[in-house]
Amino acid sequence: MKNAVSTGEVSKELPRLIAAAWLLVLASGVGDTAFFMLNNELVQLEREKHQLQVTWGQYLLEESTLASLQRVEFVASRSLGMAVPGPANVVTVQE
Repeated sequence: MKNAVSTGEVSKELPRLIAAAWLLVLASGVGDTAFFMLNNELVQLEREKHQLQVTWGQYLLEESTLASLQRVEFVASRSLGMAVPGPANVVTVQE
């Protein structure tokens, strides 16, 4: 019974197989590095997203504080010299 591959054929193919194996190892290393870099970028973007959400919440709280009726009345009386009219100065309009 004869072997399917002779010793001479194996010795001719061996450098190609080694080169192919090295290329696969290099491709695997490049792929791992690219994955690591993309994963780090994703983690950084998630942190930034969380920080932006916190900042947005703070701005919403500040907006609601500045727009509150008490704040508006305070600014109107202090900065603009306005006052809440007394009952004698209130006019009711009826249709």
